[in-house]
Amino acid sequence: MFFITISVFASKAVSAQSVGDYRSIASGNWTNTSIWQVYNGTSWVSATGYPGQSTGTNDVYIQGGYSVTLTSNISNTLNSLTVGDGTGATDNFYIGNTSSLQTELVTIENGGLVEWTANKDFSLPSGAAFVVNSGGTLATDNPCSASKRLIIGSTTYSTCNGNGSGIYSFQDINDSGGTIAVNPTSNGPICEGETLNLYSNPSGAGSSSATYSWSATGPSGYSYSSSSENPIITGLIEGSYTYTVTISDGTISNTKSVDVTVNGAPSVVLQPQDQETFKGTNGTFFITSSNADTFQWQVSMDNGANYSNISDGSAYSGTQTENLTVITPDMNKNGYLFRVLVSNVGSSCNTPITSDAATLTVKSGSVVTNRGVTYRVNKN
Repeated sequence: MFFITISVFASKAVSAQSVGDYRSIASGNWTNTSIWQVYNGTSWVSATGYPGQSTGTNDVYIQGGYSVTLTSNISNTLNSLTVGDGTGATDNFYIGNTSSLQTELVTIENGGLVEWTANKDFSLPSGAAFVVNSGGTLATDNPCSASKRLIIGSTTYSTCNGNGSGIYSFQDINDSGGTIAVNPTSNGPICEGETLNLYSNPSGAGSSSATYSWSATGPSGYSYSSSSENPIITGLIEGSYTYTVTISDGTISNTKSVDVTVNGAPSVVLQPQDQETFKGTNGTFFITSSNADTFQWQVSMDNGANYSNISDGSAYSGTQTENLTVITPDMNKNGYLFRVLVSNVGSSCNTPITSDAATLTVKSGSVVTNRGVTYRVNKN
């Protein structure tokens, strides 16, 4: 028997666990409940049904050196099927009869093997991807036959020997890392006003000459369309966006989405204003900001040529808030300039924004006397 070891695509961690995940603990037929464990949110427990027997199946893993044979149609949806855990003996998924899975993704990982043991069809729904990652293997001889068919939707995508007429062989699938697929990513999250870069990350047989169709939803009725492989988008406002891309080779397509967050850039809505105060009387500067969580007030003692950070103490309070108090300033602070740096360290928009500068004017208090006034006191 001859197998091809292939590479491409990014591995999915088998150790990730979510409620409704299944894993193999023995070899046998897919519908044999005793070969499965299910994750209940706390621990792995014995399954009371096989994956896809009822609704609620999440990710399914064939691992531990076990072999699982599929010989029937599984009617309920699976999130994904992963064959191979990258350790120990080979993990096997056999197609033993006409069968199907309702999943959008089948992945052969390192240490995994998928093999047709009968001249039968294995079907996936329209838009599904069959991915072969580094260290995974797809059998190409048992012996090879055009009757061993991978069907996606209603289309025969691949047969073991290809059989011409634009149908890919299992060898083509191996060489290309799977069926045609996209795995969209972006440079998000970004700040409002920054450029968004989208990447379709195509793979699989037929992807080199594929076409692309992007669409999107977002705030305020936002919509978008593009036929570029990797679109570049500007002018986005704050909010949450979903970009969806479909790749097609003219016969088979695959659709995936990526979520993008555009964070509002920090800004100073109300700038600090010039303040006048008397010597020994507190002076106050304040701002109103948006999308900011960090503040740093600065002072210039040379008419704006240089600024330095200030901190709370005997001279100032509120130096890292929107409201700065200059405590009982003396005449030396007359003409000092104050400004604040505003940023949002909790988001991608962490480049500080500088407010306008405001001037502190300190006046000396004047004493009014009445020495020139003569008071007359009347007798009782």
